Amino acid sequence: MRRGRYSYPMQPLPVIALTVAVALLLPAGVAAKLYRWVDEEGRVHYSDRVPPDQVKQARTRLDARGIEVEKVDRAKTPEELAREEELKRLKEEEQRLIEEQRQKDRVLLRTFRTEDDILMTRDGKLTTIDASIQIIRSNIRRLKLKLAEMQRNAANLEREGRKISANYLKEIENTRQQLKNYYTAIIRKEQSKETIRQQYAADLERFRELKNLAPKPQEKEQGLPEHSLLETVVRCDSKAACDRAWQQAEAYVRKHATTRLQMLADSIIMTAAPLRDDDISITVSRIRNKEDPGARLFMDLQCKESPRGRDFCNTGEVDRIRTGFREFLGEVSGSGGKQPQ
Repeated sequence: MRRGRYSYPMQPLPVIALTVAVALLLPAGVAAKLYRWVDEEGRVHYSDRVPPDQVKQARTRLDARGIEVEKVDRAKTPEELAREEELKRLKEEEQRLIEEQRQKDRVLLRTFRTEDDILMTRDGKLTTIDASIQIIRSNIRRLKLKLAEMQRNAANLEREGRKISANYLKEIENTRQQLKNYYTAIIRKEQSKETIRQQYAADLERFRELKNLAPKPQEKEQGLPEHSLLETVVRCDSKAACDRAWQQAEAYVRKHATTRLQMLADSIIMTAAPLRDDDISITVSRIRNKEDPGARLFMDLQCKESPRGRDFCNTGEVDRIRTGFREFLGEVSGSGGKQPQ
């Protein structure tokens, strides 16, 4: 037992009796401040002062009757302080997220009065994007016809032994690049549609939770196309894998397209525009990112822009060609038919 000024070892006496005994030994006026603490070795101390090396220990202040009038917890370790700070930060973040969700809920309930309001808003946005995709596809058909005409002219010049001007070759290359840009735009718009569907599905689910509504039986999703163009996008992760996939893409086009092969380059494979109602025109573009060694291979299947041509495009035969592209390239390229990212 440590001894010091007014520090006394604990004896096997009742606490009150011991406290009174200690208080009687202290000078007048000091007994009003009597502290009790236990050191690291489990020894109990009583004193009117807490030594500097013991201030981190838990202690109690007793009055002259031995009754506890104040309790001071031990000082926290650096690890405990760090845990408390982390817990405080987590609780603040939790509270921020709760308030953020409450704000979203208020906006959701102010914006939509019924479930149909949510579905109509979603379908309106999807329809707008679909309309822009149709415009892009019309531009693609126009460019393909233009490119075919330019290539025929270039071939005629070569047969006649005449030189093709640099400007004309540049125009051909620019047209090819425009086609690739259009296909990239289609992919982005299809990805936007997927984001919209997911967003409004979450909004609808939350709206029902807030309104205590059950999902409607056999509810049908509106505004969804029979086919998403993202079904024909294949992701390859390296140049070697992309080269293998590109060779197989060429084989796939040659096997399934009914129009003649019009263009075969390192970034685009294209057959001629459909002329008959049962024609299938296929274009595959290899879309690269500057900082990415891989690429996305996008297959665009088109039928003749006529009532019978559109009906033919919705047949099971054409659907199998459309959906089989990813599986075919996944098997041969080792990519497993990866979804685009």
